[in-house]
Amino acid sequence: MTSMFLLVSALAMQAPSAAPAPDAVAEAYYLFLQSRSLEQAGNVTGAVSALRKAAALLPKAAEIQAELAGVFAREGRVAESVTAAEAALALDGKNREAHRTLGLVQAAVSDLPEYTSTADSLRTQAIGHLEQALAVPMSDLQSQLTLAKLYVRTKQPEKAVGVLKAFLAEQPGYPEALLMMGEAAESSSKWEEAVTAWGQISMMGARGQVFRPRYAVALVKLGDYYFGLKRYREAADAFDRALSSDKAAIDAPGVTQKRDRARELAGK
Repeated sequence: MTSMFLLVSALAMQAPSAAPAPDAVAEAYYLFLQSRSLEQAGNVTGAVSALRKAAALLPKAAEIQAELAGVFAREGRVAESVTAAEAALALDGKNREAHRTLGLVQAAVSDLPEYTSTADSLRTQAIGHLEQALAVPMSDLQSQLTLAKLYVRTKQPEKAVGVLKAFLAEQPGYPEALLMMGEAAESSSKWEEAVTAWGQISMMGARGQVFRPRYAVALVKLGDYYFGLKRYREAADAFDRALSSDKAAIDAPGVTQKRDRARELAGK
């Protein structure tokens, strides 16, 4: 029903004299749905053909071009996907699906060797498209994770932390997201988020032990942060957790002194 609404909405924006006949709308919508069934059945050629017929019936419906871009993207047909997505945006500059597809495609190809010379530009463009796609609140974990990766790659850790928090709220414990969160939070001195991420990772079996030193260091940083805010009880707790986590990774005597001082101040 959402697809039908989008198609009809696009048509409603056209001048009355340019609006297609109801039969054309109905046929285009049938072809739109048929393309999805054909793609799910593995008949990509048929799906593309159905969408092209629908586009011929409704040449001003951006949603059809956006759907076509998605089909091409899922088949790895980069150039055709980009062309269709750009055609959709030419018809409707705010089309979410077209922005999403362009962003995901550009992000993917930016890591390929043959695109090295344009990688930075592609990542910048991908960020812009994915930001627009995610401007409309909805669950889109693939776009969120991809955008977070792009923020990390382009040295925008604070933005990465924001996106990863939203991602982990829906997908808690996702290892790749936790690793990125730890790195991004450290880079932006967001020690509460860094401690949470490294703490969860450090509990993930043998592999997690590699990150226990970073967890301990982040706890010390968090303790310093709380101390500066005069939140002495929380500072003492963070220092104590650091000492219990990995003494070899930190200046244990120094942290012990800071913990004791925080405890003293917390008691006053």
